[in-house]
Amino acid sequence: MDNMTKERIKAWTPLGRPTLGIANTEHPEQKKFESFARQWQEISASISWRQSSQPAALPGFFLKNNILYSALPLERELLPFLKSLDSLEKPHPVNDIQKTLDNIKAPCRLTLYIALQCPHCPGMVERLIPLAAACEKIYLHIIDGSLFPDKAQEDKAMSAPCLILNDDTRWTGAVAEEEIVDMIVNKESMDLDTKALKTILEDGRAEWITQRMLTSNRLFKGFSGLLLHETWSVRLGAMVVVEALAEKAPALCSDLEKILIEVFSTKDIPVQGDILYALGEIGTPDTLNWIAAQQEDLSHEDLKDAAKDAIQSIEDRLNI
Repeated sequence: MDNMTKERIKAWTPLGRPTLGIANTEHPEQKKFESFARQWQEISASISWRQSSQPAALPGFFLKNNILYSALPLERELLPFLKSLDSLEKPHPVNDIQKTLDNIKAPCRLTLYIALQCPHCPGMVERLIPLAAACEKIYLHIIDGSLFPDKAQEDKAMSAPCLILNDDTRWTGAVAEEEIVDMIVNKESMDLDTKALKTILEDGRAEWITQRMLTSNRLFKGFSGLLLHETWSVRLGAMVVVEALAEKAPALCSDLEKILIEVFSTKDIPVQGDILYALGEIGTPDTLNWIAAQQEDLSHEDLKDAAKDAIQSIEDRLNI
């Protein structure tokens, strides 16, 4: 920090005493964020810093559970950072769009890439943090692209500010809150990816996923990813949905069968076991024949048992 930054921090009188969580990662830049928090503590007691237990891929500061700030608030970004902290302490409706925000049902992810020298980035930070603070369904990640160039390249964020909604829709330059919210609300909900659906599952809303797919007679774009997820509890939640689909809309499961069969050989044993279970719940006679053909090549006893159970399940369900 330079002297001007230190003086501004000293002079800042917050509306309350915000608590910020320091993301805990193995990233090479982690120490910079921990050092920044220590320096702030030495200068001022205006913020309560703590280690966060929330998972994060990049270092940063959790302003709220749904807002991660992966940037060091220096230069042009210090003032909007301080204003944002005040807005969190004393939340207020976001213009005329609060009612629309309240009607957002499915989680979405906003990723904002900024640069410290960018003249338009501070305004975007000031708009987006209150927006996410007013709607817990919006997961906002602010990233300094120059601090994390690999991530910026991965997301193809070549300029700042760059705002990305759910990995696809993007804006460059300044954009109004109303336009962002309209895009969130109007975007086809069946395009929800695995990350968004995982969040819904973890909120205990497996039934919501089931009902939306039944009503639309379509699978969510990212649903198969839940069944193939590395985390067992996520796969378990997805199994509950599969069981309901098998009972109420078996025809909807044909595309899911094809996906699971196609990727079976590429997955590890626990995931393969769950794939066999799911195929037992939704499989057709052709699927039964495919599982029977796989049995000869299965060396793990758990997979052999899973294949046997899946075949039995299909036979019982179809009265074969």
